Amino acid sequence: MDIRYAILGLLRNTRLSGYDLKKAMVRSPLLYWSGNNNQVYRTLAELEKEDFVVGEVEQKDTLPLKKVYSITENGKKELQRLSRDFPEMPEIRKPFSIQLLFGGDLSRTEAESLLDRYADEIEGTIAMASDETPLADPTPYEAVLSKLATDNIRRFYESELLWVEKVRSEALPLLPDESDACRKKEYDMKMETIKVQKKGKDYVKVISGKINDEKDGLALVSACIENDTNRLLLPAEALSDAFYDLSTQLTGLVLQKLVNYRIRAAAVIEPAKVRGKFKDFMIETNRGHMFRLFEDFEQAEDWLLKD
Repeated sequence: MDIRYAILGLLRNTRLSGYDLKKAMVRSPLLYWSGNNNQVYRTLAELEKEDFVVGEVEQKDTLPLKKVYSITENGKKELQRLSRDFPEMPEIRKPFSIQLLFGGDLSRTEAESLLDRYADEIEGTIAMASDETPLADPTPYEAVLSKLATDNIRRFYESELLWVEKVRSEALPLLPDESDACRKKEYDMKMETIKVQKKGKDYVKVISGKINDEKDGLALVSACIENDTNRLLLPAEALSDAFYDLSTQLTGLVLQKLVNYRIRAAAVIEPAKVRGKFKDFMIETNRGHMFRLFEDFEQAEDWLLKD
């Protein structure tokens, strides 16, 4: 099944914009399509051309114009046809297993680090998994099936964590060990965060330590989840030199973690370090709605607390 099936299914009982469709795909563990903007809007254009959906431009109050889509009768017939196709076998592809299999020259420390990162990602996915059906006005059957399907997915990830522990106990001891002094990366300081309440809203703020590694991005995600907020403020002191150096890819890796978990973040930067490619990056990223860079703490906080 391709993304066409997901879009037609989501439009079956309600009208949605392209943005709403993307949001539904990101939130639901049942919809494995990436749902990026290009994919969603390109597919909507194809479905509209085939008379499976119809789009109407509408405006509410002072809000910007947006195109809202609904399914046509032909689209409903196509959805029924796809629903009756022969059931597909699940695609169980685990690139990480291959990565470990062909990583015989890894040290035990390196392999442990990879397993830690993999387990962190899985735990984050489990924490974000929701039993809510992505369908509007679900029937009792759809609501129950959604819960059962989500539970099935959650059990898969939980079993994957058990597999990680088996790799630790049975495979890693077979790898050569080495001195931590030679290969282990040192960090400036472990990050610490606090929960701040202001203007009736909560956000997480880093109070010590710096972002030095991709794993620090996961630590920030965990802090937001633990404090039940999707807002994060990064003071200038939390940004390491590697964060300003785009060639390290650290900035992109950390921001991708925040985007994956729908965390809105504001960072305060040191103006003296904004130059070259990072300056271009700042101009581009400040056009978005999920992450922005500021030279002033108060401005960063005000933007972060806006609805």
